[in-house]
Amino acid sequence: MSKLDKVVKGRIVKPLLILVYGPDGVGKSSFGARAPNPIFFGPETGTDHLDVTRYPEPKNWTEVLEGLDDLIKSPHDYKTIVVDSLDWIEPLLFSKIIAEDGKQAKTIETACGGYGKGYVEAEKRWKDEFIERLNMLREVRKMNVVLVAHSDVVNFPDPQSQTEYKRYELKLNKRGSAKFREYVDAVLFCTFQTFIKKDKDTNKVKTFGVGDRVMMTEKRPAYDAKNRYGLDHEIELDWDELVAAISKSQPSSLPSIKSRIEAQVSVITDVELKKTVLATIEKAGDNVPTLLKISERLSALQGEPVDVVMDS
Repeated sequence: MSKLDKVVKGRIVKPLLILVYGPDGVGKSSFGARAPNPIFFGPETGTDHLDVTRYPEPKNWTEVLEGLDDLIKSPHDYKTIVVDSLDWIEPLLFSKIIAEDGKQAKTIETACGGYGKGYVEAEKRWKDEFIERLNMLREVRKMNVVLVAHSDVVNFPDPQSQTEYKRYELKLNKRGSAKFREYVDAVLFCTFQTFIKKDKDTNKVKTFGVGDRVMMTEKRPAYDAKNRYGLDHEIELDWDELVAAISKSQPSSLPSIKSRIEAQVSVITDVELKKTVLATIEKAGDNVPTLLKISERLSALQGEPVDVVMDS
């Protein structure tokens, strides 16, 4: 039987599915509190100062899953679930895996036979148990899903240049981090806006800021980020600002594609490779299909999932 009558064309509007992360005190929870009719879910205690609705704190992995099931099945009018935070829930998952191993394991490293198999099991449960429930909340209950996490400064081994540099990443195990980065439509790095000024007398570079909070939407050497919405590289850390930016965005437009490629090129540290890529981009000019192919090749080169962009 033909399914041509079910073919969908154009952009599909769904509740938001985003992950915000950053250092303590930058305003991640306050951002979630401004979402439509939110309910906070998780063991994080950083919302004590906020006038928000909180689901009872889960004490273990079973209670995490039971709580999500409750929000899926029970009548309520909440429009947004704010999971606060992923890195506080992760230890509950690890404890569950270790406990099921009986006396054979005392840490997640030695669980499931060791050799990292505990992390593999955790990744599977994030997907099969946790993410599947988030999908139900988004698809069936039509709720926005806002995942909150803290950041960690790590040494990033660049496979292109065979060097290391420090950058902000999600404070999660690498397998879990990769799974959530692939899952969400945007990974937004929250930080304080800073400015750089060079003293003409001393020739020293100084950084300063006025306390403004922003979200970075595209990856740079200093931090991890991504988005499928075609957002500007930097936007204000505010729910209404994000929604407005998404509503105006055109992911397949020339400016959006060029911005995406700029972000991808910025993390290339191999001088010769960057020179070759820049030459290819210059040759492409404003040819959108060619630029899309370049972006896809850069995604594959950098080990990222390729996002399919549909014209509106």
